[in-house]
Amino acid sequence: MEEKCPSWSASAAAMTRAAHLLVDDDPKILQDNFALGLSGFDDEATLRSALEAQMAEAISRTTPLIAKNMIMSYRAFAVMRHRYTEDELEKALEAGISQYVILGTGLDSFALRRPDLHQVLDIYEIDHPATQQWKRQRMQALNIAPPPNLKFLPIDFETKSLTECLKAGDYAINKPAFFSWLGVTQYLTEDAVFKNLQEISALAEGSEVVFEYTVLDSLLNEEDRQLLAIFKASAAARGEPWLNQFDPDILAEKLMDIGFASVSDFGPEEANARYFSGRTDGLRTLRMPHIIKARVGGTF
Repeated sequence: MEEKCPSWSASAAAMTRAAHLLVDDDPKILQDNFALGLSGFDDEATLRSALEAQMAEAISRTTPLIAKNMIMSYRAFAVMRHRYTEDELEKALEAGISQYVILGTGLDSFALRRPDLHQVLDIYEIDHPATQQWKRQRMQALNIAPPPNLKFLPIDFETKSLTECLKAGDYAINKPAFFSWLGVTQYLTEDAVFKNLQEISALAEGSEVVFEYTVLDSLLNEEDRQLLAIFKASAAARGEPWLNQFDPDILAEKLMDIGFASVSDFGPEEANARYFSGRTDGLRTLRMPHIIKARVGGTF
């Protein structure tokens, strides 16, 4: 991303979460009522105009039917990854976790949506300074005050130490925490991905991380490879090229090698069964991205 500009992918993800509330049937997968305002739209009409432009761009790259299915599947994944993460966080809270670190936060609104956790959960939003500044400006424009349990910590995941960033923010290094890292790893070098994960693996026992990754092209069918190529081209055109993909089995082995005790992969089959079964609006998640949960010490 450009040094003085907010992340395009963060804006697109927030717009997509807002679109879910506008165009998809009930029950909603994720009820993010802050997404519309944080993504910069004044009202639903301006969001609809943006969605029409999004569809037109997609149609310019493929057929209308594939474009429609691609946008729906991305929307399903965009809300599902947050729902899954927040479901896993709830389990961690029940187990006594009191720190939540959101890596590459973008325009995530969890801290705003959960005032019930102000007294029991410390939240650390860690992201590129430009995106953080833009988010805080949006919050100010919307008259949204930062919750008392929220801290903003700037970082460059490629060059800076996550551990040192946490220490600078009064993170309790001797206590376990829950980490999420959504919509970020594909934009980093593989070295940076594992550097940050290895730092998490060295933190207090009981810490957990949930992160998203993209599988190798060779593991996809022809249709999904075509969709992935469209996503990559769109991101690259906006200055955010994808830099890595992984084999699920090899990734799990490497996570164990760098110090995690337990690793669980959550793929599209599991996601569709858990969150989209029985829906009548056609929502099904993308098949290219997976989500992994890894734990420091012990088992799930």
